[in-house]
Amino acid sequence: MPKHKLLPQFVRAISTLLLVLTLSLTVFTGTPAVTQAASSDLTQPLNQLNQCGSGEGTTFTLAAVGDILLHMYIQNIAEQRGYDYLFDQVRPFLTAADLTYANFEGNANPSAPRSEYPQFNYNPTLAGALKKAGVDVVSTANNHAIDTGPAGVDATLDTLDQAGLLHHGTTRRNQTRQAYLPLTFTANNGETVKAAFLSYTFSTNGIPDPYGQVNMLWNGRGQVAQPVLDAIRKAKQETDLVIVAVHWGEEYQLSPNAQQRQGAQTLADAGADIILGDHPHTLQPAEWLESNGRQSLVIYSLGNFVAAQQAFQAQSFTQTSLIYYVGFTKLPNGKVVVNGYRYLPVYIEYDLRPVPLLPSSDPTAYRHVLDEMRDPNGAHVISPVAGKSGPQGIKVCNSGSFRETGQVIAGDFYDYFYTLGSNASRVELPVAVAIVGYPIAPVVEELAGDCTHTTRVLYTERQRLELQPEANWPFRVVGTQLGTEVYKIKYGVQNVERRTNIGGGAIANERFRTFYQRYGGLTVFGYPISGLLQETDRDTGKTKMVQYFERARFEYTPGEPENANPLYKVQLGLLGREYPGIAAQCSSAKSALPFPGEHVMAN
Repeated sequence: MPKHKLLPQFVRAISTLLLVLTLSLTVFTGTPAVTQAASSDLTQPLNQLNQCGSGEGTTFTLAAVGDILLHMYIQNIAEQRGYDYLFDQVRPFLTAADLTYANFEGNANPSAPRSEYPQFNYNPTLAGALKKAGVDVVSTANNHAIDTGPAGVDATLDTLDQAGLLHHGTTRRNQTRQAYLPLTFTANNGETVKAAFLSYTFSTNGIPDPYGQVNMLWNGRGQVAQPVLDAIRKAKQETDLVIVAVHWGEEYQLSPNAQQRQGAQTLADAGADIILGDHPHTLQPAEWLESNGRQSLVIYSLGNFVAAQQAFQAQSFTQTSLIYYVGFTKLPNGKVVVNGYRYLPVYIEYDLRPVPLLPSSDPTAYRHVLDEMRDPNGAHVISPVAGKSGPQGIKVCNSGSFRETGQVIAGDFYDYFYTLGSNASRVELPVAVAIVGYPIAPVVEELAGDCTHTTRVLYTERQRLELQPEANWPFRVVGTQLGTEVYKIKYGVQNVERRTNIGGGAIANERFRTFYQRYGGLTVFGYPISGLLQETDRDTGKTKMVQYFERARFEYTPGEPENANPLYKVQLGLLGREYPGIAAQCSSAKSALPFPGEHVMAN
């Protein structure tokens, strides 16, 4: 990270030393959780990312960031340069979602002096800066919620209201506790989703809460308290989407503990759709939770967004976090489903303010974010220029139009197109076009390749893609065996034989083998079903050497100079245009005749 240039070195050293000493004395109260090492499922890539369907319905995005925790060093700089300065580098990325959440940790009580650990109190100007930065709603239930006493809770809520920030988690002394905060998401097309936001904390650091102003998460047995479950169930009955922010876990730990894991499942069972964790001051992984046939998404900790904890970066990545984008879709039938997430890695520059994190800035920290997000190849990272697209410009479920054919690819089909079916590593447009081809017709509902049920289907120049909504990646979208069907018709074959010896002689020559391994392999192309064949190109009249695979036809023209670009050393046949259609495929005879001889050419 860059060296700090705003204070003399000796002042910076003293500041860091004091921070280490004070943070090491942090008070822990409430029921202790049992430490649990990260289980294998949380350390593995998340093969359920993302689940966007066929692109139907209206998509929405919730952006979420972690702790807003202003140590005095940050406050002093903000007093000099303005509080807007803290968010200047991330403002476009916060405003690019439909609604943005942050954890407001501490008080903004104008009747008390500014302070930091062990009681945090901020200039109320901070609230206005957050609103201007694009934050719409904050949680106020955290272990610093009552740092300036019951009157400080009241004053903080007044400050947030004056700034136009929505909030949940604490209540004024003279008001009735609100079960949940109603939210409305509005898309550019006018479609809306009615949501509920709820916020709870594990502790108030031992500070008395005589009026019960702070929403508490656990009961005396360390389980989710009954009032929490009741509020979530009420919200589930009355809204389309339930978002729960929870302040929990152990500080500086990179994995959730057993209490967090069990608590998240309990919240999901009660009706929570999205669970946003805070407090550990470092990122913790995300996962899907199954509950009664529905799925909920939890991120166990969003980490620090604004804090001065550089002293713990080397061990716990306290200055490295993200802007977390959760996508959800309102389907044509009115049902709302959570799709998954994308994210922008960030780090706290100069121990002061969040900025986008590039791989070249700190490769170790960048890799840490990808690993915690269970996305080792960065397929779901947001581009650092994505926020420039303006309000509502970042989506988890994407779409793209193609003037070449006048068609659109959206949802899971879009992810298939740009990852060649892996949903793990993104490719550039020329690669996607060369392998998959442009879409040539709108998505349709028709028979699947097994001829037994219907599904959503997208035709491209080279593939017929079927959505399998119950499957995870890489089998969520699969290509129909167009190579098999075209081969059957062209060569009068009724039954074909898979040539499964991929590492041996099944692939006809080295040119085809290299292309196969580099651009999709078995998932995209399937097994070879023929040897090397000779065909005449109907457009050019030239002789081509070809080999059929279950989902593709590899081609090259002998005698032509070999293209230096590996992407064009082999061409793929336009099977999507040659395929006779699923009706013809399903009505054709399926008698098991012997595999006939082929026009096999020497390699």
